[in-house]
Amino acid sequence: GKGFAIGSAVLTALSLLSAYKQQVNIDPNDITVFGVGDPLVLSGLLFGAMLPLLFAALTMISVGKAAAEIIQEVRHQFNNHKNEKGYTLRSAIEKASKGIAISPEEDVIPDS
Repeated sequence: GKGFAIGSAVLTALSLLSAYKQQVNIDPNDITVFGVGDPLVLSGLLFGAMLPLLFAALTMISVGKAAAEIIQEVRHQFNNHKNEKGYTLRSAIEKASKGIAISPEEDVIPDS
């Protein structure tokens, strides 16, 4: 799946760089120009292109972990923390929803 797609993308990029080098006809004796065919340059190019994606992935992972911790804390407070009357937020909402369900029935039934 993903590994095959990434590997084929790297091979495609490598072949494109090689084709570019052949088309441009870089002089191999010129020391001011670095050769993309050099293994050190190519590996540096690949790792350099990968680093922003790595840091973006690490950032997304840490944000996801922080959001999961916040959700756990909200659930804990929702179920366990009680107000001054001794109700948790969950029980208060359930009690209020029963009152809301009764209210329309009272409005529909005419007074005799």
